[in-house]
Amino acid sequence: MRKLASVREIKEIRPIENADAIETAIVDGWECVVKKSENFKAGDKVVYIEIDSIVPERPEFEFLRERKFRVRTIKLRKQVSQGLVLPLNILPQGDYNLDDDVTDILGVRKYDPEGELEQQLITKEVKKVKNPIIKFMLKFKWFRKLYLPKKEFKGFPTWIVKTDEERIQNKTRMFEIEKELGTKFIVTEKLDGQSATYFLERVKGKLKFGVCSRNVNLSNDSNNSSYWAIARDLHIKEILEQLIGDAESIVLQGEIIGEAIQGNKYKIKGYDFYAFNLIIGGEKIHTIKMEEILRDYCIKTVPILENNFTLKDTIADMVEYSKGNSVLLKTKREGVVIRNYDRSISFKVINPDFLLSEK
Repeated sequence: MRKLASVREIKEIRPIENADAIETAIVDGWECVVKKSENFKAGDKVVYIEIDSIVPERPEFEFLRERKFRVRTIKLRKQVSQGLVLPLNILPQGDYNLDDDVTDILGVRKYDPEGELEQQLITKEVKKVKNPIIKFMLKFKWFRKLYLPKKEFKGFPTWIVKTDEERIQNKTRMFEIEKELGTKFIVTEKLDGQSATYFLERVKGKLKFGVCSRNVNLSNDSNNSSYWAIARDLHIKEILEQLIGDAESIVLQGEIIGEAIQGNKYKIKGYDFYAFNLIIGGEKIHTIKMEEILRDYCIKTVPILENNFTLKDTIADMVEYSKGNSVLLKTKREGVVIRNYDRSISFKVINPDFLLSEK
């Protein structure tokens, strides 16, 4: 589970040109602007709060009120700042070690617009009833059970890995190791949409089809959601039935983009789907092979930017590499996802220009 707030160590303090009151603290791969008056120095244990976190309404976070207490990517004196660096005394008294998760202690929660949309989908209310007799009868639980449509939402299947890559800034050791090894990676564009998972599994000799959002198993299509619209339009169930072979399961995961999704940055009419994972019998198919397989079924994969990529010299160089425009439309891309061919190494690098442009 992602640690929104954790105990970390300051790696380095760097000056900011033409800045008298602020400087940059390097925490793992993150660059964060801090006040000089805080007197942070290399080697200090601190609390680091990641971007896209919501902090509680407490006096020490009052400076974030105008941003609705959301920790965002910002730029100060031409220096990009990602996250909050706070002294350990913001925590209750205790003995804290590096990498300790203090998210719950501080009451930090994730900024998650996609999750909010999921909840709207789950809790979608039935249209108001106008008939006075039915309206009266709805006061009785037994009648509601008979009259109202059943909502069959379940937890995300535990045997499927959720689609949430770790950011490179949190994988500094892995970065250094794979850079020295010269590991070859495949780079794809990270699309800004909503994550969808489609699967088949063998249950008592029969194939069971499932549709999931990022966190929820949407076991029927009564809400006519974008997830099921894609399943129907692309005939995903039928395609998975052809691809599963003798395997016990098959999983197809990808990004849905289009109308009413993340502001429809790609100007899509209706919905479109771009696959980024194909897992057959528990074995993840690498991106190039996945593209070859899905092409025959007219399913798109996320845009492949490079297929023989080696890591840059520094994490800062990797962040710079993530910048650029989307392949789909001349707009800032969200970033890149980087995966290797034969080992389960993957991570994302988010374009700070994209984050700075978000409202």
